[in-house]
Amino acid sequence: MELSKFERQLKMLELLIGNCTLTPKEIGEKLDMSVRSVYRYIEFFEGVGFHVFNDHGIYSIDYNSPFVANITQKMHFRADELQLLADMLGREDGSDPVVNRLKQKFRSTYGIETEQEDGKYNKRNAENLENIRKAINNRHACIFQKYESLNSKTTKDRFVEPYQVLKASNEVRCYEVESGQCKTFKISRIKGSVIYSDKKWEHREKHTNYFTDIFGFSSDKVSRVIIRLTNVARRILIEEYGVDESMFLVEDGVHYLASLSVCNNKGAGRFFMGMLNEVGIIKGKALQDYINQEIEKYNSKNKPK
Repeated sequence: MELSKFERQLKMLELLIGNCTLTPKEIGEKLDMSVRSVYRYIEFFEGVGFHVFNDHGIYSIDYNSPFVANITQKMHFRADELQLLADMLGREDGSDPVVNRLKQKFRSTYGIETEQEDGKYNKRNAENLENIRKAINNRHACIFQKYESLNSKTTKDRFVEPYQVLKASNEVRCYEVESGQCKTFKISRIKGSVIYSDKKWEHREKHTNYFTDIFGFSSDKVSRVIIRLTNVARRILIEEYGVDESMFLVEDGVHYLASLSVCNNKGAGRFFMGMLNEVGIIKGKALQDYINQEIEKYNSKNKPK
């Protein structure tokens, strides 16, 4: 009986992650649970750190919730394994959509360009990433040697507590001890090595979660949008943005529904404005307002004289 209960809890997590259509009542019917039990588990999931959205009674759990992110972080390759895989992908035919999807995942997850003309695989970046993941898993601080900052125009060592590798742009979220702030560091700007420190985290309570959406923008806050899209738009999100096919629900045989986390309307808006005839926004007023404003600006600047 206990195993059956545990299985229902796991299945409920599966249904809630990325959910955009199921109500608590429908979830309960699928899992043979009372609505009251569904709400109780939703409260429990939120209490232990999952990011739960309530969109007009449709509850969902964000893909970037710490538990999901921690599981993902453990599924990483060693530096030498990444080098071999990157070299193999770089030699493959770029016309194959599966190959392109893998290249996109390498680019967004590891910050690695697999195309030979874009530069060979950077072994130093991969080794530094491996040391950063080690520090995160063991909750240790580390030193970024010769970190090059474009904002302060300085190159110096940074003593940090890394706690979150971000999906896009080869970035890591850290608490910087000297400044007392949480910052996002680009691994490619570490011109030296990442030195693993023997000091444990001392500022865990100050670590703030940070998210990166599928469009490459990051923020400490996310909004949820629900979109309707054609198969053309769906394939582009899968093949060019690395979105998993399981995120899409068939609506009517022609259109699909997807629930996306958005960190910045600029990134999502760029995609939507390029696919106006293929994508519609069902829920996401802020994004819709942004797109309308950008279209109005464009039309105003390009009025016939």
